[in-house]
Amino acid sequence: MRFPRQFSTVATSLLAACALTMAGAPSASAAPVGPTLTGAPVSVFQIPAIGVKVSGLVIPGPHLASVNASSAAPGRTTFSAPASPETCATTVGGSLVRISYVNVRTGDRGTSVVKPCPFFLDSAPTHQTVRTGSGPVVFTVSITGSWAYPNAGQPSLPGGGGFVAP
Repeated sequence: MRFPRQFSTVATSLLAACALTMAGAPSASAAPVGPTLTGAPVSVFQIPAIGVKVSGLVIPGPHLASVNASSAAPGRTTFSAPASPETCATTVGGSLVRISYVNVRTGDRGTSVVKPCPFFLDSAPTHQTVRTGSGPVVFTVSITGSWAYPNAGQPSLPGGGGFVAP
């Protein structure tokens, strides 16, 4: 009976730490890590996906996969979910970020898979341009494993958000 109580205390503490981290995190319109997108940035309101990263010292920590969006042409949106070099040096470096979106006005929908770390060997792109249509777009974001590391970033909780596509 003691283990479930301790586990629930640890889980509650981890969720509280994640909530405090998200409350103090910069907005999604902050400058992205990595290459600069060519289109104009789009303000994205979101709750990022939360995963677990483990460093080489076997110290776990939260990973917040937030989505960046930009638009170079009306109805076309470029998605990315960049991670810092420090994060890419952990187990999250082998993960992928899946973004499923729906345009509420036009009904355009789809899924985009990007990798957060540019030097990981997976063939997924770090940026992907998709046809979202113009208008309000809602999305869900999740952290998934890759073919090389199926458990990367796991366990994880999905996130979601929205933006207005030009």
